[in-house]
Amino acid sequence: MNTTPDSSVSPTWPVLSPRLGLGPLGIAVRVVAAIGILMIANLVASLAPAALSIIPGAVEIFGGSSPWGFALALVLQALTLGIVVLGVWMWMRWIERTPIRAAGWRWGKRSAVWLLLGVAAAAASLFAVVALLPATGPVLGEEALLGDQTATPVMLALLIVYYLGLAFVQQGIPEELLFRGMLLWRVRERPLLAVVVTTLAFTAIHLVSNGGQQSAWEHVLYLAQPFGFALLAVGLLLWTGSLWAAIGVHGGFHVGNYLAVGFLHQVDAVASWLAIGGVQAAIGLALVITALRRGKRILDGDS
Repeated sequence: MNTTPDSSVSPTWPVLSPRLGLGPLGIAVRVVAAIGILMIANLVASLAPAALSIIPGAVEIFGGSSPWGFALALVLQALTLGIVVLGVWMWMRWIERTPIRAAGWRWGKRSAVWLLLGVAAAAASLFAVVALLPATGPVLGEEALLGDQTATPVMLALLIVYYLGLAFVQQGIPEELLFRGMLLWRVRERPLLAVVVTTLAFTAIHLVSNGGQQSAWEHVLYLAQPFGFALLAVGLLLWTGSLWAAIGVHGGFHVGNYLAVGFLHQVDAVASWLAIGGVQAAIGLALVITALRRGKRILDGDS
């Protein structure tokens, strides 16, 4: 497989100095900006359904697991993505003074290949790790997975669309555009620093994630997972030159989780966090080291 970027042509847009410096303060401000854009997008999407309460009968129509409820969920997922894309576009235009495509927001002839490669790498590695862990319980049955919902073809199709939207539209694409796109690109001339800063910043925001943690210490241990797939994402990005490889890893991590929950035995949560994170971090670190040694460069918008 040819792992060269989608294009080797240099950017055609004017090279202008950013309005914000690249010293420690400038990098810190960019990290805060990335987190802030993500928080605003999620906050708006979470508050938007409250508007339904002022429309007579809307809560009943869009509530529960009706098709209209799924439709609303998909709209809110798209809203999250739209706000992030708008925020990155504004930041790139007014602060970095370059088009958003410089952060990897483009679709090239190999983008679909890199996206699928990322999905396969993350999902397969996660599934394999969980399959090798000691079982703590049987495979979950239909009732445990679906609750009171009937497993009709329509319901299953809606659930698949919803969870894929959650994996890619609401989380994978926006978060990767911010951290492995906007932020990583800006510090690209110092690749090691770029990898460290973006990986740690991305990992830190998951302190508030709800992944079944039972204590403050488990919130810390849970960080092994985002740390691991963050390294895997940036490693594949370096080798392919495409942001879509990183997006594939992010979405593929969630897809792998869905498959493991649906088809594999139950395992200890903490052990799975550490094992999955450790394996994906090791793969990602190997990819990063070999890519940097071979002179691979962080995306410049033409890959």
